[in-house]
Amino acid sequence: MCSDRAPPPDSSVIEPDNFSDNDSTYPGSLGDASYTTSITSSAMNYAYENGRRYHSYHEGEYVLPNDEQEQDRLDLSHHIYRMLFKGELNRAPIKNPARVLDIGTGTGIWAIDYADKPFDYIHGRELEGCVRDVDNLFRQALENLKPGGWMEIASMEVNTYSDDDTHLRAKNLLEGIVYMHDCAREYGKDMASVHTWKEKMEKAGFVNVREEIFKLPQSPWPKDPKMKDLGRYHQVNMFEALGPYCYALFTRVMGWERTEIEVFVAGMKQELRDLNNHLYTKVHIVYGQKPE
Repeated sequence: MCSDRAPPPDSSVIEPDNFSDNDSTYPGSLGDASYTTSITSSAMNYAYENGRRYHSYHEGEYVLPNDEQEQDRLDLSHHIYRMLFKGELNRAPIKNPARVLDIGTGTGIWAIDYADKPFDYIHGRELEGCVRDVDNLFRQALENLKPGGWMEIASMEVNTYSDDDTHLRAKNLLEGIVYMHDCAREYGKDMASVHTWKEKMEKAGFVNVREEIFKLPQSPWPKDPKMKDLGRYHQVNMFEALGPYCYALFTRVMGWERTEIEVFVAGMKQELRDLNNHLYTKVHIVYGQKPE
């Protein structure tokens, strides 16, 4: 039976805090902090580009780095999800799953060489722009679940919104989002596939499919303390992600120089610092059950 936990209504309006023109810019010092990546004996297993370390396996397929700075960002992203879920690890109504498979596991270490046995729960997070064939992903997940098992997949939209049209002032951010989507499509990846997940999961044969959508502030502009904290953490998350996304995509697809990208990313960050821009994105969680 599907969970009776109701998601927060997406139609709700987040109330902004009051900021004067003089104090409306959040310094974002956490997000601008630099990190030092250690050179290890395994360096030859990786590719280096734009000062960051990337996967060498299927080089270029995954646009984000895999260095320590990115590991820290992924841990921060996990913390944001825990805050959204009020401390819970998942939204699907699972109870004591014996066998769990995580897709795109980030910093976790999962033994996946025993996939000849079906799983109780399959989980995926932040796979936007990483999967070429979402239909096949759901079909394979269904095949590898036990009857009654659950799949849950979640992602933050690569987008920005506001309830008062202040996002329209974030010209660089809006332009950058369009560029990122266009470049990802050149790679055969869809950064907007999240909008199709519920329908595709049902098409694959899942039952009790449910979608929950949360608003996630992109800076600490909300008045509500919890939403302000979420915005503060996610602003740092975005500061750390914008550069790697843009460096990889804009140099490989659009032929931009690093200096051009640095100026462009600085403009996007400045728009995120302006707390008079009431920016948020949407987090989608879709989960469904394999028929008994």
